[in-house]
Amino acid sequence: MNKKELCNALAEKTGLTKTEAQKAFNAVIEIVANEMKKNGRITLIGFGSFSVKQKAARKGMNPTSFAPIDIPAKKVVNFKPSIYLNHLLNVKKRGRKRKDENNISL
Repeated sequence: MNKKELCNALAEKTGLTKTEAQKAFNAVIEIVANEMKKNGRITLIGFGSFSVKQKAARKGMNPTSFAPIDIPAKKVVNFKPSIYLNHLLNVKKRGRKRKDENNISL
């Protein structure tokens, strides 16, 4: 699913127009990006959490010349899915539900 398809699904699910849904989606992305710039953390219960991690500088190798290179330290965005999201992805597809499947809620 790409951004346009996601905005269309958002519009359909919420009753917003496609333009309004795209504006809302862009606003959410902007808020997340600004929070990541501040080394913040965003937790969405039932979905997961976004945070910033620092990667240390390290030695690497140029794959074409095999010459050693220095890779500088950098910050990366980390996403950790919630237990609920992991559960949804790993539920066995059977005819009957497992006991604990009914007890999971947002």
